[in-house]
Amino acid sequence: MPLLRPDRLSAYWQQLRDTFGLRYGTQLGHVGPLAERIGRAGIVAAPRPVASGPFGDTTAYLFSWVDGEAWEPDEFPDSADVHEQLGRYLATLHADGSRLEGFGTLEHQPFDTGRLIARANQSMATIVDSYWTHRPDVVAFLEGQIIRTDPDALAAAPAPIMPDVSANQFVYDGARIAGVVDLDSYVAGPRELELTVAELCLTRPDDFRRGYEEILPLPRFQPFRTYWRFSQLTNDLDDQPDLTEYLTTRIHFE
Repeated sequence: MPLLRPDRLSAYWQQLRDTFGLRYGTQLGHVGPLAERIGRAGIVAAPRPVASGPFGDTTAYLFSWVDGEAWEPDEFPDSADVHEQLGRYLATLHADGSRLEGFGTLEHQPFDTGRLIARANQSMATIVDSYWTHRPDVVAFLEGQIIRTDPDALAAAPAPIMPDVSANQFVYDGARIAGVVDLDSYVAGPRELELTVAELCLTRPDDFRRGYEEILPLPRFQPFRTYWRFSQLTNDLDDQPDLTEYLTTRIHFE
C-alpha cells in the first residue's frame, strides 16, 4: 500500500496536484501511451501496464519487469555513456510535445503558460505558508523574486517530463541506462523544469549536453533556473536546505 493517499500528500505531490492537476492514486492509469512512446524511441526501456484492479480503497497497477541494476544516489553515475544517453532520452521526449495541447497531465492539458505559472506561484505560496514561515529568507524570496518572474521565460512549450528526474528513477546495465522505472509523476510540463532538476544530478554535464544536442539545442538556463530550483526547494521539507547554497550549487550551464 502506498504511504501517501489522495487526502494526505507530501509537499511534492501537493505541488503536482495544484500546478498540473495530477491526481495521486490514479496517475498510473494513464502512462500506457507514454511507455509506448518511450519504447518506440528505443533509447531506454520502460515498464508497460499489464493489469489493474481494486486493492483496499485504492487501485493497484501491475507493470512488466525492466531488467537492470538499481542506483540509489540522486547523482548519475560518472559515465560519459550514461550522460549522453540521458541527454538523448530527455531531448527525445522534449521534442515530442507537439501532440500536447497545453500544460497539465498526460491525458488532459487545459493550461496555457500564463495559467500554469499562476498555478505554480499559488502552489508555492501555499506550501511556503504551510511549512516555511520559520524561514524569513524563503518567504521574502518568494514574494520579492519568484512571483515576479516572467512566465514566458519559465515554460516555453509543453513536453512529457519527469519533475523529480534523478539517477534513482532509472536502472542500469553496466555503463548504460537500461530503463526508466518511475513513471508515476510524468506530466505535460515545461522542459525548463525537468532540465533544472536534472542539472542538479549531473556529474558529467558536457557529455549530457552532447547527447541532448544530438536532438535539440540546450536552452540557456539563466532565465529559468532560479524559479524552478526554488520550486524544488519548497518541497524539501526534510533537509530544509540553505537557500543561497541550493540556488547556486552545481551550476553547469549558462
